[in-house]
Amino acid sequence: MKITSNLILTIISLLFFQMQGKGQSAECVTDYIHKNRMQTDSAYRNQIVTLESQIEAITQNQANNKLKSTLFTIPVVVHVIHLGEPIGAGSNISDIQIQQAIAGLNNRFRNVNGLGVDVELEFCLASKDPNGNSTNGINRVDGSSIPNYSANGIKPTGNTCSGAVETAIKDLKRWPVSDYYNIWVVSKICNGGFVGYASYPVGGLYDGLVIVSTSMTSTSGTLPHEVGHGFFLYHTFNGDGGNVSCPIDTNCIINGDRICDTPPHKQGDCATTNPCSSASEWDNSRYNYMSYCPLVTRFAQGQKDRIRATAIVSPRASLLTSVGCGPLGINEISSNNIFSIFPNPAQSVINVKADIKLLGSSYVVYDNTGKTILKGTITSETTIIELGNLSGGIYLLSVGENLKQSFKVIKE
Repeated sequence: MKITSNLILTIISLLFFQMQGKGQSAECVTDYIHKNRMQTDSAYRNQIVTLESQIEAITQNQANNKLKSTLFTIPVVVHVIHLGEPIGAGSNISDIQIQQAIAGLNNRFRNVNGLGVDVELEFCLASKDPNGNSTNGINRVDGSSIPNYSANGIKPTGNTCSGAVETAIKDLKRWPVSDYYNIWVVSKICNGGFVGYASYPVGGLYDGLVIVSTSMTSTSGTLPHEVGHGFFLYHTFNGDGGNVSCPIDTNCIINGDRICDTPPHKQGDCATTNPCSSASEWDNSRYNYMSYCPLVTRFAQGQKDRIRATAIVSPRASLLTSVGCGPLGINEISSNNIFSIFPNPAQSVINVKADIKLLGSSYVVYDNTGKTILKGTITSETTIIELGNLSGGIYLLSVGENLKQSFKVIKE
């Protein structure tokens, strides 16, 4: 019997991601957890609805496009939950492998291959631990004493597969989610049924991602895929009913993956044409890190906008002010050294130190939806801007002719 090219691609795709086998649907375990919680956890459901509303407001407000010029840095801590092997053997992967995996993650988010867009978001292995001590951002814990871990690995909360209780594994080592993005490297997930999963950004003690040791590499697409989930990206085929039907596409802002430049498709559709849509951006979906297709090379502009909108609202926003990768503060200085702001973060006021050339120039402070909060004029070489009435969060200060100089300000 002749096998079609689409079927071959589907089989390759499913093997590539090592989806759950016999008796389970071939869906990402991130989806499984999310769907289960949406059905059973009203508090979680309300958080997701609220977050979607915030993200939509930010991405739809064109004034907020100014935020695209700021490079965001996310502190990462990697917890290796091994089985007692020596470092560099089996599940106790080496420091070099982890460092290379983070470098590969950054290469994909910064679009080093030039095939997608630069998300302008980087991940750094923590240099300071929660107590302020020096660290390489890697912790190692023998998890073999946790029931079922040696035989079956970890079991995601809510899943019926065999494995160790997720919270028991994560409790072996976890750092505050307000200051670090936690990555747990494990021996297996559901006895080999999955290669990774992540929490959508709703916070909580166990927020972060889980990945099997064999996929924590510089060449694997699993890490950027799961980090994408961690910053609120859905699969490009979201809404296909498990590869059954084309996702609804009445309104790309609220349907499918909620991204308008990643055409909707079924998860097994990875060939040169898209049976679900004639949109010209088909490569943005079939080559996307959030698809299940075998060759993935990019994030799309709409995904960049959604990731960065997620990064500036709770709970991810606190990561941008973390001391995990260095000293507290964001040193915002203009490229031509004629303008700077301090302190940053600030409690009640910021000082704007400006070159005499900027005297008389306007400034505007925007919130994270792009709404104008404050306006004023640079009146001296050190102008004070009152922030006391603003709620804590991230703001954007624009200064100068046509408001071309833009800086991120943290209000504590």
